[in-house]
Amino acid sequence: MNTTPEHLRLFIACEVPDDVKEGISNVVDQLKSRSGADVRYIRPDGVHVTLKFLGEVPVKKLPAVKLALQEAVVGHQPFELELSTIGTFGGREGLRIMWVGVAGDVLRLEALVRAVNAALAVVGFEPERRPFRPHLTLGRVRDEVGTRRRAEIEVAVGKTVVPPVAWRTSQVSLMRSRITSQGAFYDVLATFPLRINQPANV
Repeated sequence: MNTTPEHLRLFIACEVPDDVKEGISNVVDQLKSRSGADVRYIRPDGVHVTLKFLGEVPVKKLPAVKLALQEAVVGHQPFELELSTIGTFGGREGLRIMWVGVAGDVLRLEALVRAVNAALAVVGFEPERRPFRPHLTLGRVRDEVGTRRRAEIEVAVGKTVVPPVAWRTSQVSLMRSRITSQGAFYDVLATFPLRINQPANV
């Protein structure tokens, strides 16, 4: 018997168009040829710019989250973004995560992130304490990979070419993450358009 989950794993993101996903797929292919099975790569069709991760959220709280996001987007216009240089996050053992940076109208993106954090704080979600670094995650090095091999992969990352792709961001999405044995899958639960002129309340 199917049961409805009481909690959903949620995050807020700006989705990207197909040509960006194709560009990311090209980058991932370059990296795969150099790192083999030592890295768990994302599926390019699931790429997105994460604005805020909410974690496990009670289903009954969904209406409050949606209302907060509706408030957060008010007054924010669509803006242009583009792929930037490739980068990495590390730990004590060396390279851990590889990503492609996001450039373009980042100030508007950052303003949108602040608005999302502020609106969600009202309904009980802690504002993000770490500085916002817009990026698209490419892959994570497997836990069992040694320090020397991580260093070799990091050198390969530095040689990877990122294609020049730009796109227009025109909405914010409330996303659900489902972790499976085949990786993470994402479902869009609701979208919130960015509009140049917000309609008057009636």
